[in-house]
Amino acid sequence: MKKLNFVAAAVLAFSSVASFAADQALTFTSGVSNFTGTAPLLSGGTDILSFTGLAAGSYEFTLTTQSQNVSWALSDFNGQNLDFYGVPGVSKVVFGYLESTGSAPFTLNLNGIANAGAAYSGTLSVTAVPEPETYALMLAGLAAVGFMARRRKAA
Repeated sequence: MKKLNFVAAAVLAFSSVASFAADQALTFTSGVSNFTGTAPLLSGGTDILSFTGLAAGSYEFTLTTQSQNVSWALSDFNGQNLDFYGVPGVSKVVFGYLESTGSAPFTLNLNGIANAGAAYSGTLSVTAVPEPETYALMLAGLAAVGFMARRRKAA
């Protein structure tokens, strides 16, 4: 009976190796989160990076990555496809207007193949996108200043 338990535990341990990849949980600090791929890189073809620390609202994101000996495949950020392009080994992707609930993390799925000596790192920066009400309030303020300037000029 003990041998059966040992075999079952070994099978369970080896079957979970693919899910024990280089997944990371990261937090935004002052609108920026830096990451570095950890071994085993792209185990099973995907590394999942979860980002937290943003309040509810709309955001624009800029993802910059540097890599060596990595063949990137189509990746995604919260379901929005990312296609790495540019100088080999360096890429920059700007995408925006993603909504945050303030509790759910943003998820970056990096897909690719790690060759011998593979490494990657990157930075995900975030900028808050003003709500439409902010623009409406700003325009109302400008109109009020213009009205008062015109009224003083007429007097």
